[in-house]
Amino acid sequence: MNDDNKRPFNGELCQPLNPDIKYGEICVKRFLDEGITLSLRPLSLPADEPLLRQFAILELPGRKELEEALFRTKKEELGLLILSDLGQSFMGFIDEQPAFLVTIYRVQQSSLGRRYAEQPGDYKIRLERLPMVGGRDSDVFAPAIWQACPDCFFAFPEVGRLITTLDILQPGEKQYCRAAGFRPLTRIGVGHDWEELYVHTGRRS
Repeated sequence: MNDDNKRPFNGELCQPLNPDIKYGEICVKRFLDEGITLSLRPLSLPADEPLLRQFAILELPGRKELEEALFRTKKEELGLLILSDLGQSFMGFIDEQPAFLVTIYRVQQSSLGRRYAEQPGDYKIRLERLPMVGGRDSDVFAPAIWQACPDCFFAFPEVGRLITTLDILQPGEKQYCRAAGFRPLTRIGVGHDWEELYVHTGRRS
């Protein structure tokens, strides 16, 4: 992680970046009680390709035969996102060990903004955690991850609220999300395909 050749990250969120460059951290947060340090830096396709493969497999667990196709699709999608101003992906580390991938989008420029009463400054975040971090179950670190990401993104003045979607049939992340300050906003979807929208206003109370 400590690499003097990394380019500093400056400016607003969701700015077009060079996907081949390794940028420096945008956030470093220490959790004294847990004895861990969490950091975020923009995704670098060459440096993070092995990790992207792991995250792609998590989208359809148990489908080993689809591994390469899932990886190529995820790499292409995130590569296009890096070049655009629609969103931005960041690799998250705990004590310099890869732990999660968080992607943030401008709601105003996405289809989500047409599905609820969006406000200026709304950004959507999507959080993907690796199942293991440094040989430990990543659930151990989930509260710190969910707390650190809002703390990091609210430091950018353009961010007014953070929106995240959770599958109502997969409630595992809900406890961590709510503990970090997210509150239920609305439900969206049709038929059996429902998601819950949660909103964070920058306060935890």
